[in-house]
Amino acid sequence: MAAKVSLVSVGDNAVLPTFINLLRRRIQQVSADGVYDTKAGHHVLKNKVITPTIPPRSNTEYWEKRHPRNEAIKALKEDKLAE
Repeated sequence: MAAKVSLVSVGDNAVLPTFINLLRRRIQQVSADGVYDTKAGHHVLKNKVITPTIPPRSNTEYWEKRHPRNEAIKALKEDKLAE
């Protein structure tokens, strides 16, 4: 468990990398809503070998080639992404 208090000017998505970097235990998966769908968040999760289950935002675009997140974006754009 972790908690962080931040100013109202700091968004939730900016806090995820801080949380993950502070953890000492090995975790396998992080589930979150679309606000956490950021390159910084995905980068930290990848470096820690953590599987993200974060749906892409509805107005998102593809990232670099072969990024695992692109499959979810494709499904979203084809209206095949399950809730």
